[in-house]
Amino acid sequence: MDTKKIMGTVLVAFGLLGLVPGVLGIFEKQEFLGINSWALTLLGVVFFISGVGIIQSIRSTNPPQA
Repeated sequence: MDTKKIMGTVLVAFGLLGLVPGVLGIFEKQEFLGINSWALTLLGVVFFISGVGIIQSIRSTNPPQA
């Protein structure tokens, strides 16, 4: 497997792992793991967007073979 695919997948997974408890914490007015919910959400967004960007760059540079 290509290194970019692995890194993109890992970043997307970490982004989702930060987004879900972060957003739930914002709406439920509580902290998860003693970390501010806004911080978790911000880190989740950054990781998620980075991972999606890496995955999109792989797909745009490898045209489908006919």
